[in-house]
Amino acid sequence: MWKRFIQFITESTFRILAAIFPPTPGDLPKNPKLILVFSTTGIGDALFDTAAVRSLKVAYPQARIVVCAHRKRSTVFQHDPDVDEVLPYGKSPLYAFQLLRRFRRTRPDLVILLNINPEVVPIAYCINHHALFGGSWRCGNYGFLLSHQVPLPEEGHILRLGAVIASAAGASGDADRMVYQPNGSETASIRERFSEWIDQPFVIFQTGGGRSRAWRDWPVDSYIRNIHWLQKRYPVRIILTGGWDNEEVAGKIESACPGVINLCSRTTLEETAALLTQATMLVSTDTGVLFMAYATGCPALAILHHASPGALIGPKNPTPGHEVVELSKPETTDQPMGQLHGEMESIRDEDVRTAIERILERRGVKISESV
Repeated sequence: MWKRFIQFITESTFRILAAIFPPTPGDLPKNPKLILVFSTTGIGDALFDTAAVRSLKVAYPQARIVVCAHRKRSTVFQHDPDVDEVLPYGKSPLYAFQLLRRFRRTRPDLVILLNINPEVVPIAYCINHHALFGGSWRCGNYGFLLSHQVPLPEEGHILRLGAVIASAAGASGDADRMVYQPNGSETASIRERFSEWIDQPFVIFQTGGGRSRAWRDWPVDSYIRNIHWLQKRYPVRIILTGGWDNEEVAGKIESACPGVINLCSRTTLEETAALLTQATMLVSTDTGVLFMAYATGCPALAILHHASPGALIGPKNPTPGHEVVELSKPETTDQPMGQLHGEMESIRDEDVRTAIERILERRGVKISESV
């Protein structure tokens, strides 16, 4: 009740401000010196937004690009060479005041809203209401504050959402390549920590995503069957990764598959990214780690549900040799989300194994002589 009251007061206040100071499009500079980008949602979204930032940097190579990111996701942009500065964002009003103070005298030439929470729109309006770009589908009730409102594009890959907003702000080229570069100290650290096996071929299995959309996850039995097959057929180490909400699944796999190395909840996001740069390949469902593999160039097998298909979230850059195995869409469409649970059991082992074999062959990993 209190939250809705605050939202009502905020919206009403900014409608009055928008009437007094309308967000009319101003003359945009041909060579902007300062660009402020907002990206305040999840890790996967932040990685998607790195592709849009890349397209902005290509168009405006001399511009200083500052990204305001969620304080728990800011590491993504701290590892993006196209970003000059990262500012944290959180729910506390303190973050809003700090942003307004930061840009009180140095107003950005362009303010671009990518994957955001709607409550950041009023902050962005206060910073520059004549050069504020955002997607109508992302701004909730605050779309009236945009000077450049971008309509939702037609269906296609998820990267198109950031691309169309960046393009409206003058970005050139396709926003189709995510960026994440672990630094040298992070790579050196994981090489030292895992020195016993880091130089041997190893395959990372991401043991699932968050619980809110668990229907995208692969069943535990599927992990176990295919890890057993991989251990018998190839001379590779098996590494398990995941967060705290994947610990139960990872524990069951570890118990059933002797020899696997369980790093679930034992590596930071930065360490996992560094591991990906050293790995032979990744096997993952629709998770942030899958997109991290795309961004770092680690060959990945994406095991996807038809409700989150390869056409939407599959790899855009074919160079690393990614593969996709996708659950077939049933004839009955428009299923409620509650009925999607358990469907990933229908992913065929032979399809997964064939895709793994193709990646390992390209990576120069041969079948064990004992097979």
